This record gives sequence, structure tokens and C-alpha cells, in this order.
Amino acid sequence: MTVLIPAVTGQVASGLARGLRAAGVPIRALARDRARAEQALDGLTGIDLRVGPLDDPALLATAFDGVEVAFLSVGTDPRQTELEQAVIDAAVRAGLGHLIKLSTIDTAPDAPNPVGRWHAEIEAHLTDSGVPHTILRPAYFTTNLLRTAAPSVAATGRWAGTSPTGRIAMIAPADISAVATALVLDPGLRGPAYELTGPRALTLPEIATTLTGLLGREIAYTPTTPAVMREAMTARGVPGYYAEVALGIDRSVEAGLHARITGTVGELLGRPATDPATVLAEHLGAFTGVAA
Repeated sequence: MTVLIPAVTGQVASGLARGLRAAGVPIRALARDRARAEQALDGLTGIDLRVGPLDDPALLATAFDGVEVAFLSVGTDPRQTELEQAVIDAAVRAGLGHLIKLSTIDTAPDAPNPVGRWHAEIEAHLTDSGVPHTILRPAYFTTNLLRTAAPSVAATGRWAGTSPTGRIAMIAPADISAVATALVLDPGLRGPAYELTGPRALTLPEIATTLTGLLGREIAYTPTTPAVMREAMTARGVPGYYAEVALGIDRSVEAGLHARITGTVGELLGRPATDPATVLAEHLGAFTGVAA
């Protein structure tokens, strides 16, 4: 069995590749940049890497040759819908046996987060395609805090956002990778749409308290307004589309769409989902400005 992983440099996709490589499963991977792929995968041993963009018809025309299962996870991008639909269409032409798609827990046509709306459109396209599939819908990644909070925490001891009261059952990306690996290795698990969460639903101020204990200094989460947050991101050179995604995630969080806790990770892996404090402790260097 050969598994295709387009966009292999993502957190979940690269974790899946490492898990499958450890299990001796042949992997074909697609990436825009060979050096970045090699870094994400700790080397390319055991991986058939094809380099090029996902909108390259020639690349997709041969990517599925001899492939039985594919894992689809294009990172947040204004063209995400277009790119993932192109991969699905290529899977149809190849007669792919099964596709595992990474989505998000707040997927809906009217989701407050634009990414949730993109995934709803992609999921509908996948269903209409007829390709047998499994959908993974995780909550907010714990490691998102390395981007949204860590630089400010390292510099000032605080970070700001627009979701001070919403609870988040945040999940470790490594747990999602482990679930995807289990689905590849055990066809009997495939088919449903799985909602994946961590073991606790915490507010971001509670995460600040956790960081206070881990770092031994006072850390705070400061509520702000969308206008102030948008202006600050623009000043830092954050692309406009990504600023809207970040604000949309906050809207989803504040609406409680990432708060529900499921036991799915434990049921599929036979162990508890990883606690947020464990993930933060593994990445404390990011919150101090010291490289891990």
C-alpha cells in the first residue's frame, strides 16, 4: 500500500509521514520546496518526494499512480478551496480507494471563521465526487499559540486577542497525526467524520495561567477589539486574508464552537488526548525567545 500526502510540510501531514515511515508504509509526498520538506520530515529516507505546486496538472496526473490512500491537508491559503478540490478531482480520475481529509471542528457554510466556510465547500465537493473518504475535524491546535501568543509573551509577558471567554478543547497536532496513521493502518476505522479534541476546554486567560506556572513569571491574556487587532497585524505585515482568518478563529472560539470535548482520540488511539500543558511545556523556548 502506497500513501499519497500532498502538502507534506504541514504539522499534521509531516507527523503522519513520520508515523507511516516508522510503520514501513511506502509514502509518496508532494511539496513546493524540497529543502523545506526535508527539514519537516527529518530527511527524506523512505519517501518518494515529487516537487511542484498543487495546481500543476502534470504533477497531479501522475501523483496517484499506484496509490491506495491519500491524506489531504493544504495549509491555510486563500486558494485552499481551489487547491484541495483539484486534488479531489485528480483522485476521482485515478479511481482512488480512500481519501482522508483534514477539516476543522467549526466547518459550516455559515461558519464565523472563513476557513470553516472553505472546508464546508471542500467537504461538499468531496462528497459529490464519490471518492470514499474519512473526514477529521479537529479543534484549535495547541501549537497555534506558538504563532499567536509566543512572540508577544516572550517580549512583554502578555498577548492580546478578541476571544477572552470562549473555551477551547485544543488538541495537539501530533494526536491528529496519530489518528490519521491509525486510519491508514486499519481500514476498519475509516468512513465516519471524526471530531477530535483535547481533554480539557480552557479559556485563553486560563492558558495564560498555565504559562505563568510553567514559566515562573506572570503571563496575561489581554482582551482587545477586532479593529485594534486588525491594525496591529497590518502593522506587522500580516497579509489581509490571514488577519481575517485570525479574527474569524476568535469569533468561532468566542461562539463556543471549539469548546466541546470528545473522547474520539482516546477511543481511536487507546490513550488519552495530550493535555495542552504538556504541549506548552515541550515548546517553552518559544515563550522565552530561546530556540528549542
